[in-house]
Amino acid sequence: MAVFNVLDPLQNVSLLFTEEQLADVIAWFDSNSKPYVIIEDEEPFSVITVEKLIQFLDLKKYHRRSFHYPSYAEIMNEIEKLKAGATRMITKDQFIYILNKWVLMPDIKNEIKLAFKVFDTEKRNFLEIDDIKMIVTRYADVFNENETRELLRDANVRGDGNVFYEDFVESLFSMAPELYQLKTEYLYENPDEDPTFFSEPVVEDKSPTPPPMQVEVKVPSKKVKKK
Repeated sequence: MAVFNVLDPLQNVSLLFTEEQLADVIAWFDSNSKPYVIIEDEEPFSVITVEKLIQFLDLKKYHRRSFHYPSYAEIMNEIEKLKAGATRMITKDQFIYILNKWVLMPDIKNEIKLAFKVFDTEKRNFLEIDDIKMIVTRYADVFNENETRELLRDANVRGDGNVFYEDFVESLFSMAPELYQLKTEYLYENPDEDPTFFSEPVVEDKSPTPPPMQVEVKVPSKKVKKK
């Protein structure tokens, strides 16, 4: 088992970022980092502070569908693993390593259920058997017709021949757990179109509005001269 090297954390690590995302992460680091010297006369290397890392996360560059935004405790837990708790300085490779741990990959089971949901235009949570056969054999191209017929025997089929597709997907993965190993992509490229995820709610400020400040202006009275 390879020993984890805090100075070379990306060793034996598969990066989950896209090339475009990785280039953006590196560009942000380069523009926000500063040279740091441990021993005099040695070549300095660039670092950012933990506070800068938190600032990057606060930018919310990625949709919640594809990225886990950690709590402060989760951030500091990773910082301690990198032995950077005392210096609170992290290198470029450490920065990429930490962010990469919070990248979320598509859940193949969820994406298949979502694909069935697309065909359920009436939002009834079930489809007809013929629709299921067409999707699995024509669109998914995972099972042939005989295999699909066998799977449908164990699906939640109503008396009228309709299939609750979420139960059907569960039966697929129960009978063929190797499906979990398949890589998939998000059905919706634009996460804002994905009906299973919602935008961050706008929090309205419900604190009472203070009354307008009233300023009392005193006009000096004119003195009347006595005759």
